[in-house]
Amino acid sequence: MDEIKGYFKKIHNQLDSSFTRALRRFGLTCTQFEILSYLAKNTEAPHTLTDISAHFGVKHTSVIHVLKILEKKGFIYKDTSADARSKTILLTSCAHQALTELKENCPLLDAIVFAGLSQADLQDLERMLKQIYTNLESEEFQNF
Repeated sequence: MDEIKGYFKKIHNQLDSSFTRALRRFGLTCTQFEILSYLAKNTEAPHTLTDISAHFGVKHTSVIHVLKILEKKGFIYKDTSADARSKTILLTSCAHQALTELKENCPLLDAIVFAGLSQADLQDLERMLKQIYTNLESEEFQNF
């Protein structure tokens, strides 16, 4: 079991290191990129601090810090015409351009990361990872 947990850490470190190198040219960190990607993918409703915090399962203060940095870098802005208590967060054209360029490299990245896995393997992997994540969200694990 320890070996399996070790692979999670090794995979995380490898992905984080590679993404950090790729994102460096845009002045982004992995966390900043993940938030931008979330905002770009989920366009059906306006995004607020609460939405982002809930999606990533982190505290508001963590998201506030990242959003301030993204705003300072020119990747997002807050819609001031909305309710003052719940500002909508929007992507700038700079963010859209960076995401487009990064997305162009995703098929190559996917081909490298998932080489040797069949479609059935990928479906099994996704199912198992979802189950592990569900287990980690459980009250039993949270109170461990």
